[in-house]
Amino acid sequence: MALVIKARVDLFQGEMRQLLTGPVGPVVSFVRSVARRVRTRAVLKCPVDTGRLRSAHREEVGVRLGQVYGFVVNDVEYAEYVHDGIGPHIIRPRRPGGVLRFETGGEVVFTTYVDHPGTRPQPWLREAMEEVAVPAGFRIVR
Repeated sequence: MALVIKARVDLFQGEMRQLLTGPVGPVVSFVRSVARRVRTRAVLKCPVDTGRLRSAHREEVGVRLGQVYGFVVNDVEYAEYVHDGIGPHIIRPRRPGGVLRFETGGEVVFTTYVDHPGTRPQPWLREAMEEVAVPAGFRIVR
């Protein structure tokens, strides 16, 4: 005859809250690990010119109003334009009456405006989230 032992564990509301949303609880730890992997993947996928955009990724994980949240962000002022692209637009000098100066084909050019053709999207952060967070069970919301 087999011996059966039953154990009962009672967790009180405070203990449950600490387990689910405490700084070292398994839920927060899981969200933190996924956010870290998304950030790492985003850094690898990020387009590079000077390296400023790539080095500006940061992750944040926390608890607000009893809900665990995590996100990866890049708040360089031009990150959105690189990520989402931008349509054709005119570039003008910042100062009234000023001129733009740039080099093209080895020549220095001065002009009062540039008719920029736009840039294609390079959604490295969304791709990183789709590759890491979605398989981990997260849903991407805009």
